[in-house]
Amino acid sequence: MNFPPSAYEGENQNWKISQNDHKFIYVANNAGMLEYNGSTWNLYRSPNSSVMRSVLAIGDRVYGGFYREFGYWQLQPNGKYKYQSVSSKLKESMFEDENIWNIKKIDQWVVFQSYDRLYLFNPNKEEITILTETNNFYRIYNLDNKLFLQKKDRNLYRVSNGETLLMATIEEKEEIGLIMNVFENQKGELIAVTRSKGLFKIKDGSFEKWNIKVSALIEKSQVFAGIQLKDGRIALGTIANGIFILNKQGEVLHEISRQDGLENNTVLALFQDVDGNLWTGLDNGISCLNMGSSTGEYFDSSGSLGTIYASVNFQGNLYLGTNQGLFYRKANSSEDFKLIPKTRGQVWSLFIYDDQLFCGHTSGTFIIENGLATRISNVQGNWNFRTIPNNPNKLLLGNYNGLSILEKQKDTWKSLGLIKGFDNSSRFFEIINSESGLQVWVSHEYKGVFKLIPNANFTRFKEVTLLDSTAMAKNSGLLFYNDKLLYSSEKGIFEIDTETNILRKSELNSLMESEKFLSGKMIADDENHLWMFSKENIIFSDASPASKSLVKKTIPFSQDSRKTTVSFENVSQISDNQFLIGGTNNYLIFDTSEFQRAPFKVHLNTVQSSDWEGKSTNYLHLNEKGLLDYKKGSVKFQFSVPNYTKYEKTFYQYKLEGSLNEWSEWETQPTVTFEKLPYGDYTFQVRAKIGNTISSNMETFDFTIKPPFYLSKMAIILYAALFILLVFATHYSYKNYYKNKQEKALLRKQQEIEYTKAQNEKEIAEIKNARLSEQVESKSRELAISTMSIVKRNEVLRNIKKELKKSLKLDKDHPVFQLIDKNLNGKEDWEFFEKAFNQADNEFFSKLKKKHPNLTNNDLKFCAFLRLNLSSKEIAPLLNISVKSVEVRRYRLRKKLELESDESLTDYIIAT
Repeated sequence: MNFPPSAYEGENQNWKISQNDHKFIYVANNAGMLEYNGSTWNLYRSPNSSVMRSVLAIGDRVYGGFYREFGYWQLQPNGKYKYQSVSSKLKESMFEDENIWNIKKIDQWVVFQSYDRLYLFNPNKEEITILTETNNFYRIYNLDNKLFLQKKDRNLYRVSNGETLLMATIEEKEEIGLIMNVFENQKGELIAVTRSKGLFKIKDGSFEKWNIKVSALIEKSQVFAGIQLKDGRIALGTIANGIFILNKQGEVLHEISRQDGLENNTVLALFQDVDGNLWTGLDNGISCLNMGSSTGEYFDSSGSLGTIYASVNFQGNLYLGTNQGLFYRKANSSEDFKLIPKTRGQVWSLFIYDDQLFCGHTSGTFIIENGLATRISNVQGNWNFRTIPNNPNKLLLGNYNGLSILEKQKDTWKSLGLIKGFDNSSRFFEIINSESGLQVWVSHEYKGVFKLIPNANFTRFKEVTLLDSTAMAKNSGLLFYNDKLLYSSEKGIFEIDTETNILRKSELNSLMESEKFLSGKMIADDENHLWMFSKENIIFSDASPASKSLVKKTIPFSQDSRKTTVSFENVSQISDNQFLIGGTNNYLIFDTSEFQRAPFKVHLNTVQSSDWEGKSTNYLHLNEKGLLDYKKGSVKFQFSVPNYTKYEKTFYQYKLEGSLNEWSEWETQPTVTFEKLPYGDYTFQVRAKIGNTISSNMETFDFTIKPPFYLSKMAIILYAALFILLVFATHYSYKNYYKNKQEKALLRKQQEIEYTKAQNEKEIAEIKNARLSEQVESKSRELAISTMSIVKRNEVLRNIKKELKKSLKLDKDHPVFQLIDKNLNGKEDWEFFEKAFNQADNEFFSKLKKKHPNLTNNDLKFCAFLRLNLSSKEIAPLLNISVKSVEVRRYRLRKKLELESDESLTDYIIAT
């Protein structure tokens, strides 16, 4: 599995590689630390922009060594790393130009190595111990949790209890150079891999050259990295020649270079992960080799092979039929493929029959023997071969323009030419022996399925029948399998009734992945396995040990990885359980018995929220429930499975409860973004699938998007308060309204009552007034009568007095005159008059007295006579004075009342 070069600024040298518990890969790079989680590369820049020379992942820390600096990146709860310096804890400064070249874990210590020092860091206590030997520490090695090192004298030492113990000494005449690594072989011997002097065994305190066949090649190649693989093999990374893989005996098994797909031939680092994959840190790029894979790939970088359409393992040779011709080489060898002469051109099929290899070619048919091709038919375009039931000396061939016959005559195969009566291309065809005789069936993807009835000697088809055209479909296939004629297309797998010509869905239809349909091509191998091909898988079906049904198995090779031409897929068995699939400039060899996917987990790496414009972003705590503001409701999830196999794609499926409550379709994209989510509670769930195996876990993340302020709890409380206030206000308003209305109604009613009462009182008053008027009139009449009586009486008395004076000539003091005068001026008469007057005109005197307090009783009496509208002549007798005296009184009264000359005295008195 090859990854493209790291697309980062600056140099791309990848010095060291490590892996953490989650199987994430970490690379020390010129730009900093690279993290690969199985789907995404993340770069963490080095402190002070220095080159990162070494890396070691332990738990949630990734230790790094740089120029005059070392420390670790600590994984944060949000899934990102934050750098922490260890060198800042030193009590003394690092040396000038000091670089940390290696980091090893020994027991509880993390050891940082430069040429001048060993820094032993205890992560638990945050303590540092320093061993100093200036310019004397070349390399350190961890072997079985023991710390070894090479010094400037090239001798090998072991560090124990802060001391260096000599393990192996260089002989005076021997120069081994720089030791790249030290490991132990299966015999318990220490093996030292040197840069330019090959491999050495360490025995009895000295170095002994391990003389192997490739020593000269290895020495010439300049080894820069070397490790021992888990199976005991040795992997060597060189400066210019890529990678050498050696077996335990020191023999080269593989030479892997740029020609084989390596990104670069300069290998700076080698690392084998927990799954057995070999990671290579290159001068430019990073590559991963699936060393433990059950699948092997041959890739023709030169392009001379072309697209492979057929393959077969025959008599110890592997044959490949391609669009460039027929090639072969010894099976299980690494030698180059050779073109068989005269076969240049398109090879469509390879067929073994009667211990002979037949080649279906665009220019005819060949028999292949001893690396040579003999043409036995000139009928062009031989698609394929079929044996004819009960006729071992004849073969039926499908051609560009129909079908033809090969016949064996005296141990020689000869062509009988095309069979007349049918001239359509016959790439998919079958011949069966039915109850009615031999039948030939041909599937043409553009015209449909034909049923052909040949004559006895196969010179002509006496009957040609085209089945219902609804069966016609592009990329369809036809196969006679387990005594059933099967037709396959994107519509499904059908079984053809060869007697009635009717198509019906086959019970094998369940084997097809209809939603991932790619090709209807079906292949039955020599062991009767049924092969089919979809976009994502190869479907491999085998007979069930318990029943006649087929057991479906899938091999997770997608169309992109197998690189086969659609409808021209090809599979051949080359050994027990090993099969070859031909592609474009490559082929795959895989073992069907080893496709057992180990349990794996999906990881939720980061959760990132952003505002609606995408300007403000932040990473959320993965172990806590997220709480987001309403306008930061765009959430991006990044997840992965550390799957480093080249041919097995990882698919992801997710759902977001609260928004997307159903599982999504399986897809390869390891990220998903939900834009502008509304407020509410959400639960994100993600799982993964490799092949047909679902991840053993399902990652979840709960988060809440807060409502906007106008929908927040405080706002709702405020709204509730305002609503209650509004209800109360409305209630109060309505209450006041109806109260006012009621009060107005009551007021109107009261006013009506009062009005009625007033009217009644008015009527009563009028009645009373009428009565009073009547009484006043009566009193007035009585007063007038009494006044007139007094007047009459006084006149009579005057006349009597006058006559008495005339006739009797009595003295003025006579008692008679005194009696008459007494009656004329009687107080009783005035009191009676005043009482009667007050009854007739209530409070007249009090009002007049209040208004004119200077009035005397005589004035008041005179005013009473004026109010009765009596004339001076009528008043005079009442006062027993002359009329002239009355006028004088009038005059005097006007003065007291201060009346103007034009004001009537009588009118003023009446109006008072």
